[in-house]
This record gives sequence, structure tokens and C-alpha cells, in this order.
Amino acid sequence: MANSGCEDLRGQEGESFLYFAYGSNLLTERIHLRNPSAAFCCVARLQDYKLDFGNSQGKTSETWHGGIATIFQSPGDEVWGVVWKMNKSNLSSLDESFALVQKKMVCHWSIKRS
Repeated sequence: MANSGCEDLRGQEGESFLYFAYGSNLLTERIHLRNPSAAFCCVARLQDYKLDFGNSQGKTSETWHGGIATIFQSPGDEVWGVVWKMNKSNLSSLDESFALVQKKMVCHWSIKRS
């Protein structure tokens, strides 16, 4: 993961987007199952959110046989994850993966480089 997939994003904004991942989508093998264009960009922190397991209906995943990773707003907390650069053609597969999620969230985050 030495090369950042974000480096060559310029000029491709219309074709690509950045996706903050947590839970099982941290794993390269997992994200590539349905989103083969995913390229690792960086490790990132989402401020004022908290990681939890389960969903609003209290259902567990039939695939994972347990709680589903989710995030919710929580001032002062943070969620660590990774950012993937993905082709917009993968948007529909992300939507299918998160069919149990009640709503989509747009979170503002920044990448800090040392």
C-alpha cells in the first residue's frame, strides 16, 4: 500500500469518486468482490462519528451471522477507516451492498499528510 491511489485522481473527477470505508470494506479482498475498480488511497479518520454494530431494525446479517458495522454521529468520537478511489460504475454495487442501511450519509472529511 505504498502507492496512494489518490495521486492520479486529477483529471478523472467525472469518472471516479472517493469512498470512506470501515468494517469489512477495509479489506482489499472484500471491497474487490463487488467493486473491482477500488484503489487504496489512504488511511483516514472521520471526526464526530462512532462505529457500532447492528442496524436500525436490530437485524443481523444473514451473510455474516452477526451485527452489521454502521456509523452514527457522535460529537467527540472518531472512526478510523480507509479511503478507496472507485469508478462511478461501482456506485450501484455499493448501493446493493448497503440495502439494509436506512439512509445515505454524506460526511465531510479531510486527509492530513505528515
